[in-house]
Amino acid sequence: MPERRLRKQSPLPFSGVFGDLSSAAPTAPLSTLIEAWLAGDVTTLETGRRIDRQHRQLDDLPSPARDALMRLFPPYPGDDPDRAVVGLLVCALSTPGFAGDVLTAVAGRRALLEAVITLEPGDAVADIILRPGERVMLGTTGGRQSLTDLLEGNSQPLVDWLDRTVLDEDAFASTTSDVPLHDLKNLRDLITRLSQATEALPPGSARVMVADEWVAETTVAALGDDVPFADVARAIGETLLEQSAPILLWHAAHELALVAEDDPELRDAVLRRCLVMADCEAGRCPAEAAAPLLAELGTRGAIRTLDALGPDLTSGSWRAINKKYLRRELADHWHDWRDDIQRWATSGNSNRALAAFDALLRAPAPETGAIAWFVASADPDIRATCRSRLGLET
Repeated sequence: MPERRLRKQSPLPFSGVFGDLSSAAPTAPLSTLIEAWLAGDVTTLETGRRIDRQHRQLDDLPSPARDALMRLFPPYPGDDPDRAVVGLLVCALSTPGFAGDVLTAVAGRRALLEAVITLEPGDAVADIILRPGERVMLGTTGGRQSLTDLLEGNSQPLVDWLDRTVLDEDAFASTTSDVPLHDLKNLRDLITRLSQATEALPPGSARVMVADEWVAETTVAALGDDVPFADVARAIGETLLEQSAPILLWHAAHELALVAEDDPELRDAVLRRCLVMADCEAGRCPAEAAAPLLAELGTRGAIRTLDALGPDLTSGSWRAINKKYLRRELADHWHDWRDDIQRWATSGNSNRALAAFDALLRAPAPETGAIAWFVASADPDIRATCRSRLGLET
């Protein structure tokens, strides 16, 4: 077999401190690069570009840890990844075999494990959202202690614990549900139990990560090919719509948007439940997810719906509606909205009036005099707020 050779490197777009690649130890340059990022010596964007360059230039053996780092450091601007997760993936790079794969899997679910370890061993609410290997780890004294050490920055106890167990390679990679589903009723029951366990977690990154995983798993592989996808999406979405966590309602709106077009009652149920929920988890807002469904109603239907929901819509709800629907609507169909916008300017519902005012300020001016409806409104609160936003005396 011919000797594998590296292609000649082209100059890097930044300092080039990490310019030497080693074919003998393909993970070494990546580890060095990530450690430099952890030390603050290289930016997130530079790191992503370098990882992308290494990936294209080297025909490395498959590495789950390397793949995970590539996802965390894309070659374009983005948010900084969690430093604790990155540090754990660096450990995984240098840990061979099964233990390295487990460290990679645990890194991806670190936020969840950090939240769950505070619960009592064998807690039934938490068990359903755990992988089989995680259940064993949290259900044993040695496993829980090794996880505690891992969360404090020491991965060696977990590697040692894995050497003493009889877990197979799929224990930390299996899907959320280990029990086959036979019909839509079983699917709804599973979604209910998963939702309850997810809502028991503190709001934030762990809850979002868990919901993202099991919604994706159940949507894609819940039932056999003989069950229409629309039925699966509806079963999942309707069950999620009964929950309270913002991330679950956000998923409900997206699932049901796939099937609500032909079901006016279902569409109305999504709008009523989600438009009033403007709280976000990790940037996921149910009101923003549901607002595009207003376009399915036509102008008159959307106006009737917004008028009916008006008393229950907060300023946050209106911001979501503005962002995802109203601005574009006023720009594209101004004449259909004109009389109702003028009515909203003096309606006494300040949140609705201010949403319309903001939409007019951000949309191409459909009618110059429309702004005057608000700054000269008969409602003193609406008038004062709109004048203040324009820098006028109140």
